[in-house]
Parts: sequence; structure tokens; C-alpha cells
Amino acid sequence: MSDNSNTSPALPPAGWYPDPEGGDAQRYWNGGQWAAAGAMPAGIAVAESVRRVPKLRWWQWALLGVGLLVVIGVIAGVVGGGRGGSDASGDGTAPVAQQTDAVEEPVERIEKVMVPDMVGSTVAEARTKLAAAGLTLEATDAGDDWVVTSQQPSAGSHPLEGLELSITSEAPKPGYTLEQQNALEQAQSYLQFSSFSRQGLIDQLSSEYGSGYPVDVATWAADTVGADWNAEAVEQAQSYLEYSSFSRQGLFDQLTSPYGSQFTADEANYALAAVGY
Repeated sequence: MSDNSNTSPALPPAGWYPDPEGGDAQRYWNGGQWAAAGAMPAGIAVAESVRRVPKLRWWQWALLGVGLLVVIGVIAGVVGGGRGGSDASGDGTAPVAQQTDAVEEPVERIEKVMVPDMVGSTVAEARTKLAAAGLTLEATDAGDDWVVTSQQPSAGSHPLEGLELSITSEAPKPGYTLEQQNALEQAQSYLQFSSFSRQGLIDQLSSEYGSGYPVDVATWAADTVGADWNAEAVEQAQSYLEYSSFSRQGLFDQLTSPYGSQFTADEANYALAAVGY
């Protein structure tokens, strides 16, 4: 009986196997021996030779993926930018700036006029200023020499349509002399400080111990100041009663005395009735 224990093991069939010398490439085994490194044995199909391409590691695949994404992003940016530049509105319509068939709305022009400054002018001067601007003033009861104190509208540019002009004016002040003006102001000051009768105010204004005005000027000031002598008598009677006690006759004498307040009898009686006598 023969011993087959020394029989050589069966060799692997021909095909591609991992390179026995190491590395990621494969090497062809023809069933009896290895093909030379880097050489493709004769008779091997071209499609089969692809198997000799070395395998890619994981990080190489990752780099390829990243590169592919970058290329796709660049292409998308170029395509998107081209669309944005040609159509800024994004809705497929032409930009408004490129439309040449828009109809412009007519602009309404408002006619304006320059109203002159009339405050401080006489009414006659105000009319002259308005006439130079092509305007007229409504009829007024004021005299031509009256002075304009206010106006509507104010000086400046205003729409002509619907413009209504109006002024407020006052009569000119009488031409007092300097002495008259001062005497009148002094009379007003005395009446604000105390109660006076007409004669008492004249004496105060003309006295050498008072203001020292001429009697005629003092008289004019007392008559021009516009005092209510009855009211002055009432105030003086109340002042006397606050200072001391008076009988009716005593208060009457004090009010009418040439050494007292110098009110007239009628003014004194008016005051007595007002205080309860």
C-alpha cells in the first residue's frame, strides 16, 4: 500500500491575489508562479487589469469628496451670480431702472407771493407796500395816519390762492411836549402811590416841595391822567377811617378841607355813602 503523505499540497488556481511582497497592489498568480511586479501577463483581459489599481485609503476618499463639493459650490455660485446680475428683482422681470415706458405724473405748481412787513408803518404806507407786491388791503375804518401794530399773515412768502390780508392798527399818540409827557407820567405815579383829589394832585405837581411843574402844566396833567375822582375820594375816606375814628361830619370836613384832601362836596358825599355814612 502506497504512502501519499508526501504529496505536495494543491496550488491555488490562477488569479489576482494580494502582492506577496506587500503593499496595496494585487499581483497575478498564473497557477504556478507570480507574474513579474508591475507586469501584466499576456492573455489577461483589459477589464481585468483594472484590478491592479491600488486601493484608496479612507482619507483619500474624504479628500476626493471635499474637492467634489468645492467644485459644485463654485459652479453654483457662478450660475447664481449670473442670474442675480441679469435680474436684480429675482422674479423674472426687468429692473425698474430699465423700463422706459413709465408715465411721469404732472407736478402741480403753487403760485406764491411775497407779503411785505407792514408792522410799524402807517396804514397809507402799508397800502403802498402791498400795491408794489400786487396785493390790496381790505377796507378799514382806520385813518391813513394810524400805525400798524400787527398783520396776518406775517411777512414772507405765502401761497397766493386763498390769501387773506388783515392788519391791526391804532391811532397815533398826541404830540405832547417833553414837559407835558413828564408831568403826566408823574401824575400817574402819584395816583398809584396814594389817593388824590383833582386839586390835591395839581398842588402836588406844582408845589415847590413836590414836583415843581408850572400850574398850567400840572392842571393839564391832572385833567389828562383820566382819574376817577369819586373812586379816589372813597379810597381816601377808607384810609382815614383805618387811621382814626371820624364822625360823618368830621370825615366830610377832612375830605373837603383845603388843608386836607380838597375833594369837592359831591365827591365827599359819594365817599361817605360808600363807607356807610
